[in-house]
Amino acid sequence: MNNHHEALVKSQFGGQAAAYLQSNVHAQGADLRRLSEWLSEDSEATVLDVGCGAGHASFTAATQVAQVTAYDLSEGMLVVVAEEAEKRGLNNITCAQGPAEILPFGDSSFDIVISRYSATTGTICRRR
Repeated sequence: MNNHHEALVKSQFGGQAAAYLQSNVHAQGADLRRLSEWLSEDSEATVLDVGCGAGHASFTAATQVAQVTAYDLSEGMLVVVAEEAEKRGLNNITCAQGPAEILPFGDSSFDIVISRYSATTGTICRRR
């Protein structure tokens, strides 16, 4: 990522990360309940949350599956995710930073890929 792009991401999301975590709009919703129900039969699955933001979908997924990778462009968001995961005792969440257009993971690294409130796709996808 170039310096201009990094500065833009930091200015747009860095200072807002804690606010996203506390936001009722982001922290709640029927979509999170559906995600939890959908994943309830996939306890051994590995999940990638692309554009994870403050981690609400990652936290929901982590209660149902074996492993979640929270992936976001914003380092500030990932710090919030890691701290909150620790507070919640969700030891199966790891964080990785980078753009959605360049995923640093090998083919078939994940059973399920999700994205919520993100400009990446805004949908939940499954690949098995």
